[in-house]
Amino acid sequence: MLCSLIRKMCTTSTTSLLQDTSSLQKTTSTYFNKAINNMTASPILSTISPPSSPAMSIESDFEDHDETTTTQPRKIKVMIIDDNSVNLTILSRLLNKHFADTIQLTSVQNSGLAALDQLTKDEVDLILMDIDMPVLSGVETTTAIRNNDSHSEHSILEQNLNVPIIAVTTSDAEEQRELYRQVGMADCVSKPIAIPKLRMAIEEAMKTVSTNG
Repeated sequence: MLCSLIRKMCTTSTTSLLQDTSSLQKTTSTYFNKAINNMTASPILSTISPPSSPAMSIESDFEDHDETTTTQPRKIKVMIIDDNSVNLTILSRLLNKHFADTIQLTSVQNSGLAALDQLTKDEVDLILMDIDMPVLSGVETTTAIRNNDSHSEHSILEQNLNVPIIAVTTSDAEEQRELYRQVGMADCVSKPIAIPKLRMAIEEAMKTVSTNG
């Protein structure tokens, strides 16, 4: 008798519990359906735009970068002429260290004759010229350039005829500087070379080229 009563109570509780669970599920489902319908119909949500994709943002950054990229100015092509190999080495290193952003050392010649021959083949923007050299001095080499006398069967290239020439020498007395100007040199820088003076001489010589051009 007692066992029957217990089984009846358990069956009744289980049935009631199942009914309550079913009712809760229906209530929850109805609540979420209403919430979803309200969100879909909301005018605020309909106006919200999705964020841009990362790929589009990166592409835009590259496009902006390309538009603002500027072309770097061309470096000055320089020839140096000196019969002393030590002087050539020192001057080459000096230019590469202190003028790397503006100068490209394109030719190193150990005599005036070698320089004249090279000037029939390659264009340069500036020449740094020693004065006291055998066979052809710096003054004689400069005169040959200005007169288009290459001492060979080939003519000096037209651009090289008026190339700025800076004397780099220990022979820097005033009367000598005047001679250098008369044969067509732009300036004179004394040895040993002071970087600020060389920089100023180069800048002034290249300004002359820009003005004449």
